[in-house]
Amino acid sequence: MSVWSVTSAIAYAGLLYAGFSTAGLQLGISGALLGVLTVTLVGALASARSGIAFAALGSAAVLHAAAVQAVDAALEAKGVPAGLAREGAAVLASGIMTATTGVALAAVGFARLGSLVRLLPHPVAVGFYAGLGVAFTAGGITLATGIAPRLESLDALALPEHLLQAGVACGVASLLVVLPRWIRHGAVMPAVLAAAILVFHASWAALGRSVADGQQAGWLLGPFPSGRILSLPPALSFDLFDGDLATSLLPYAASSALLSATTLALMVTGIEALTGRAMDVDREMQVAGFANVAGGALGGLPSGHALAPTTLLARSGLVARWVTAVPAAVALTVLLVGADALELMPRPVLAALLIAVGFEWMVLHSWREARVLPRHEVVILLCVATSIVVVGILGGIGIGLGLSLLIFAWTYRRVPVIRSTVRGHEMRSSVTRSAAMAHVLETQGRRILLLRLQGYMFFLNAETVQRAFAAAAADGVRFLILDFQHVLGIDSSAIDVFGRLERDARQRGVVIALSAVPEVVMDRFAARDVFHACARVSSADQGLEQAEELVLAEQGKSVHEERASFAAHLAAAADMPDAGRRLEPFVTRVVFAPGTVLMRQGQPADHMIFLESGRVSTVLHEGSATPIHLRTLTPGTLVGEIALVRGGSRTASVIAVTSCEAVRIGRAELARLEVEDPALAFALHRLIMLQVSDKLVDNTRAMEFALR
Repeated sequence: MSVWSVTSAIAYAGLLYAGFSTAGLQLGISGALLGVLTVTLVGALASARSGIAFAALGSAAVLHAAAVQAVDAALEAKGVPAGLAREGAAVLASGIMTATTGVALAAVGFARLGSLVRLLPHPVAVGFYAGLGVAFTAGGITLATGIAPRLESLDALALPEHLLQAGVACGVASLLVVLPRWIRHGAVMPAVLAAAILVFHASWAALGRSVADGQQAGWLLGPFPSGRILSLPPALSFDLFDGDLATSLLPYAASSALLSATTLALMVTGIEALTGRAMDVDREMQVAGFANVAGGALGGLPSGHALAPTTLLARSGLVARWVTAVPAAVALTVLLVGADALELMPRPVLAALLIAVGFEWMVLHSWREARVLPRHEVVILLCVATSIVVVGILGGIGIGLGLSLLIFAWTYRRVPVIRSTVRGHEMRSSVTRSAAMAHVLETQGRRILLLRLQGYMFFLNAETVQRAFAAAAADGVRFLILDFQHVLGIDSSAIDVFGRLERDARQRGVVIALSAVPEVVMDRFAARDVFHACARVSSADQGLEQAEELVLAEQGKSVHEERASFAAHLAAAADMPDAGRRLEPFVTRVVFAPGTVLMRQGQPADHMIFLESGRVSTVLHEGSATPIHLRTLTPGTLVGEIALVRGGSRTASVIAVTSCEAVRIGRAELARLEVEDPALAFALHRLIMLQVSDKLVDNTRAMEFALR
């Protein structure tokens, strides 16, 4: 792991500062190693979990290479001569970009935005790791042979020596994958690596070849700069870095920050899945941010949690914090002493580490996931992995998100957008009406249709509403209520559907009412001139009430002129023509103005009333919240009868909506009636039971409606 971290940093520095002088290249390598030293120490000490390796993010190295070239070209255009000062300014530019990336990572962590990566669809995340596995495997082949595995380079890779190098790397990688699963001991992987190194050098010595021969043939790392590598930019380099140069770096820095944040967040969740230990993505982003600010100040590259070396540590069981700090010690040694010891590392052995991790994520992990994923998610996984290899990390994730959204939209269309379809004879409003009006609604209620809508309405599911209306309209519906209480949103295509529905309803003579429409949805309707002439009510219950009144009006039943006689109701219920005369000594006639509280919640229930004209509303008070409307009562109904019979306190308040006339009977009068005229008292109790039964039926309907 330490050799990997150090050599990869040196390799990235070689990419960034290619074409620089020997002193400039040494300066760049020094900055990269100082970055490894700083980030590794900060990460090992500050990360919430032990056993987490840190390394340079190779995905950002290309952006830094482009930025270095741009800075060098800008300085050359200003007439700055070639030399260590100009090269030092380029190294400073790369370090400033890293520090800027660190600030961005820390800001993302403190804003708690890093955890948004958990919203990434699962097949996209698995595809990302599979794509990294492909990249690791390809990188291992490149490291072993010196040739990137591309179509145009297949002839070069087919040369016997390169095939041998790749074969050795793949053979060692196979041992690194198989043996730790067969022999579960932390020393297995280090033993395999040590044995591979010893076998190589023994074989190389037996062939009479030297270290220089191995480097020249591509079998050993190096050659690296000899002697002390540690160096700092000259003072003139700082003077050359001005505001114009900083401005030219902004596009590169922004791209680097975005790419690093995305990669780092996915690396953290990948490590979490690997180790089975929960990790706070935002906290780890903060740690990586501070580490990169410190590393960038010394010229380092963007670094963070490294999936591959962490995988190796987890497989070997070496998860102590001091283990993850070892690369810092190796980097410091190389800075002060030189990299001569690294030149003894066989390239195929180091490449085997990459190939083993790549195989782990590209094949084993992906296969485990693919066996339990639906086929369409497996397709997304493969597309993301392929896209990451072809177009890069951000492009691959973008393609995966696009495919996921398309499949989600296609699947979401199956979720019913109509929560329930209710006809007026199945479910009535909370208005309690007389028996005559109730009978009209029982026979004519089919002409009322309530559609309770839900979810997000868009082009793939909105047509369901129009089809449901068309079918009901053909069955005689005259009044349509569209309830938007559970609608989350609506797109332009769905608005077009509602526009067609409105035109169809107008041609059929159907009256539309909209209930509980969110303001944002209503604004979109208004912008497209849809439903502009339709009534708006606050609830589906109010919509049903209005539709019922229209049906009753068509049948010659005026709800506002309705009157009822207590004596007539009692006489009809008991077949007692003189009930009114006999009841007169026990009741009191009362009149209420609009807004009068007839009964107050919590007060003793000492009387009931029979409403002969007007309307009253029962409401429930819950603390300081707005009173909840329970029911509207019309002439011909008893009010407060249940509390009077069972005793106790009022469970709701009753308020006059309009001017009301009523007949009142108290508890004492009822007790006196039971003694003086038992037959009339029995008739009154029968009337109470009939009214309670009707209310129970209405409550049952309301409960069924609420549960749909």
